Amino acid sequence: MARPGARVTAHDHDHPPGAPHRHDDDHHGHGHGHDHGHGHTHGLTTTRALTVALVLNGGFLGIEAGVGWWTGSLALLSDALHMVSDVGSLVLALGAARLAQRAADAKVTFGLRRFETLGALANGVALFAAVGFIAHEAVSRLMAGPAEIAGLPVLIVGFIGLVINVGSAVALARSDHGNLNIRGALAHMIADALGSVGAMAAAVCMMWGYPAADPIISLLLAGVVAWGAWSVTREASSVLLQLPPPGFDVNALLADLRGLRGVRGVHDVHVWTLDGREPIVTAHLVSDGEVDHDTLVASARTLAHDKHDVDHGTFQVESDGSDCGLGACGVH
Repeated sequence: MARPGARVTAHDHDHPPGAPHRHDDDHHGHGHGHDHGHGHTHGLTTTRALTVALVLNGGFLGIEAGVGWWTGSLALLSDALHMVSDVGSLVLALGAARLAQRAADAKVTFGLRRFETLGALANGVALFAAVGFIAHEAVSRLMAGPAEIAGLPVLIVGFIGLVINVGSAVALARSDHGNLNIRGALAHMIADALGSVGAMAAAVCMMWGYPAADPIISLLLAGVVAWGAWSVTREASSVLLQLPPPGFDVNALLADLRGLRGVRGVHDVHVWTLDGREPIVTAHLVSDGEVDHDTLVASARTLAHDKHDVDHGTFQVESDGSDCGLGACGVH
């Protein structure tokens, strides 16, 4: 039993005495593989999926850019420019995924898992830049009058691009579609697939004698891409701002902790995430003296793990309920 007034901390990775140490529990229907964003899902690792997508898109970039320049198609040129950012984003995502696999040590106590979030944020910013260029070029062509463009080469290249983009998207989705870094790369691939569909539609319209379809469809695609970019950027920013992961009910956690036997108060509660999925929780529990501190910590740990899917929690038990002394220390 801990002495009165002592502070006891414990991590959720330490199970109560006698409890089995499990890494693939299913809590309330939620499976947890604990791969931290770079494990196996359906047989593909995130790094392998990103490598496949990088090779496919890098090879196609040269083809699309060359045909776009030869035909003068804005739909192909804009999509090729977008693919330049895609190839760069895939390189960034692959590097981030590899860095995220680095084990924690004394210099990086959480490891480098947040590199994947940084990669997702950079991908979102790159998408916005590509959207701006496409929109500018499309408006300029509409104002100047659309040029006559050969539709058949655009149609063929658009179809090849669609196959490659769909294949890349499937490879990424099979790896770990919940990973924020993968989602950022996947958003690029889906945007490229839409770009290929748009290029094919523009080619058909141009073959029917409607050259204005090229810049108009490019503008529509730019809007779709911007929406996807906003979604990824917003979620990556939430992680970097130390916000709780989506769907996590902090108030419910507070109520449950306050309802534990032996707890007369809870303060300095923080909930955040490194990757947008797995919550990390710290909290100070004020004891009423009825339950020893070790038992109280074990109860809080079990509650957070079983009811709120918290796999990494640190709980500090106090007798006086003093604040942390740093001003606004967290939720009370």
